[in-house]
Amino acid sequence: MNTPLSFKIVSDIETAQELWRQFTDNLTIFDTWEFRYCFYKYENYPLHFIVGYDADLPVGILPLQRNINEGYLEFFGSSWMEETKAYLLTDYQPCMSQFYEQINEPAKLSAILPFENYSQSLPLDDYNYRLQLTDYSSYQDFIDSRFNAKGQQTWKRKIKKLLTNQIEIKYNNWEDLDLLIEFNKKTFKEDSSFTNPDRVKIYYDFLELQCCEKFLKTIEVNGVKQSVTLSLKYNDVFYYMNAGSNFEEVPNIGSYAILMDIDKAIAENAKIFNALMYSYNWKERWHLDAVALNKFEKLLPQTN
Repeated sequence: MNTPLSFKIVSDIETAQELWRQFTDNLTIFDTWEFRYCFYKYENYPLHFIVGYDADLPVGILPLQRNINEGYLEFFGSSWMEETKAYLLTDYQPCMSQFYEQINEPAKLSAILPFENYSQSLPLDDYNYRLQLTDYSSYQDFIDSRFNAKGQQTWKRKIKKLLTNQIEIKYNNWEDLDLLIEFNKKTFKEDSSFTNPDRVKIYYDFLELQCCEKFLKTIEVNGVKQSVTLSLKYNDVFYYMNAGSNFEEVPNIGSYAILMDIDKAIAENAKIFNALMYSYNWKERWHLDAVALNKFEKLLPQTN
């Protein structure tokens, strides 16, 4: 039923959190208050939760914040959030468009999950890349199923060469997060997200999350730490969050690290390996499944 609703804006953190707990479904890690708050607390942008009412009954929220640096509304937690959405009671899903119609200022809402008619009608933002793991018993199953004979031989050659070294994998030496950040900045330079000091703090906050399992993986090559990755497991999904590797000294160590994370996800009985949004020149080449996410943008007309 597309019932005409009334709306209010909530901007205080306590009420926003109560509404979040009331309406969110907690299906993905991005649906948890704890994860989003890791991002929110450092920028502390003004909240702009659009709350819909049927008479006196609250029926849903569109959780936004005002990015005062960029001058537009975005989803609560920052533009880094994925599988974003408005959270409505099931019977009020047909009212989804009414929530977006309340936006009367510039807005850039990204990575929207197209799960009902309105969100499906929005334009494409980009793709989330993931891998279904239920039919795999090891990373080799992944290689055999996703790559042709030439690709499989290429992988075999790369791994064989790497394994001529002494390889040791260790988990949850938390101080190695510093090394992940160091390697990442060395590789991506000014494009590394860790050039932002707040992003470093956010990743340390990830290690304190209680809503998920944490896997900080360190690969030692001949006794030297050469690669570190951080993954989070939530609701049978293994989220590959970020990585740093010493590509200069150990060719293909980054690819091997991802394979080992796929192996770890399988060993932990995860159903999905989620490599997050954007291909970054490897996810399509690895033949991961691409899941479309949409966007909503509202820009005010330019005035002379």
